[in-house]
Amino acid sequence: MSRKILWIDGSSGASGDMVLGMLVDLGLPVDDLRRALETLPIDGWSLTERRVERSGVAACKIDVHVPADAHGRGWKQIRDIVESARLDLPVKQSALAVFRRLIDAEARAHGRAFEEIHLHEAGGIDAIVDVVGACVGFHALGVERIVVSRLTTGFGTVRCAHGVYPVPGPATLNLVRGIPVEAGSIEAERLTPTGAAILTTLADAWGTMPALEVETNGYGSGCADFGETPNVLRGVLGREDLEIDAQTTRSVVVIETNLDDATPQALAFTIERLLDDGALDAMISPALMKKGRPGHLLTILARPADADRLGRIVLAETPALGLRFRREHRVELERRFETVSTPFGTIRLKVGTLEGETLNVWPEYEDCAAAARNHGVPFVQVQQAALSAARQGVIPDGRNETGSGAAEGRTEETQL
Repeated sequence: MSRKILWIDGSSGASGDMVLGMLVDLGLPVDDLRRALETLPIDGWSLTERRVERSGVAACKIDVHVPADAHGRGWKQIRDIVESARLDLPVKQSALAVFRRLIDAEARAHGRAFEEIHLHEAGGIDAIVDVVGACVGFHALGVERIVVSRLTTGFGTVRCAHGVYPVPGPATLNLVRGIPVEAGSIEAERLTPTGAAILTTLADAWGTMPALEVETNGYGSGCADFGETPNVLRGVLGREDLEIDAQTTRSVVVIETNLDDATPQALAFTIERLLDDGALDAMISPALMKKGRPGHLLTILARPADADRLGRIVLAETPALGLRFRREHRVELERRFETVSTPFGTIRLKVGTLEGETLNVWPEYEDCAAAARNHGVPFVQVQQAALSAARQGVIPDGRNETGSGAAEGRTEETQL
């Protein structure tokens, strides 16, 4: 068993356009990138590609041309823009996770509430294109694991919407908490907030290049020329052998707390807010508490970078006096979305595969629910029609219509 892995060398720093350039140089067709980004409900921008040389290294430079865009954007505006685009669900989820982390870093830097923050440079059209484009690229290249090197931040000062700040700026410092960084020897802002947000949100691990079979490599260029030091973000794409054990699977943080005095309304709202704020999953289980009291076990699965912020939400929204954190490892199927035509319209399918073998196929709930309402038919009728259509091309011969293998003893497990 193997998986596609991308190692990113951030020793020269990183920015949003450098990430895009690296992905295009790795093989992402720029026309595909442009078409995906054109589904965003924002106008007046354009994206161009050119070849440059930085200290003898040939690299791809992506330029995002935008009109004057002085006003900042808050979380709701950015979320509406991303959710309105015609993009695969994993792309939207990753992009929103990046912006959520970026806004949280800005909120801590300015001592303000999350809802009060409006991103200026990082909320501009070019930054939205950079973040969403990066997520489009990682998804299109089939990257399953991202490992990032130590990041170089640079030093000195930089002018931004709020004035002249030291490098790295306050938001960037918040984003790289717990991340290996160094200033480097060049006086300049080499790690931008957008670049830091993309890498620190989407990275699965940090360190030197892991063992892998190299398929290709790519270089994304920044704007500046630093003389003898190439101002490029390097990516090495390949496959790594994967043993299904705790040492090589993806890490998640499990957050738990026991509650015996939370109302159903408060619990429902907490679950909704946690999922909106980036939790991979959140669930409630019945529990028998001390003194025979009925209660609830609240469990959240979180990316390591999001665990602290999601834990604070639990403490704010519930009567919990404490939380338990533990890091666990999980094996994930490779996932993609397919669409099938049914008598009730087009339905998306979530397809899970392992080494090219389809193990799970299941229709998207929202699509089935909308079709059932529109046509006045039972939900299960739409679901069965989608599965029947899937058997013609998505589910290999010999599989049953539950989306799981027909072999005895195999059970369906939700993939997060």
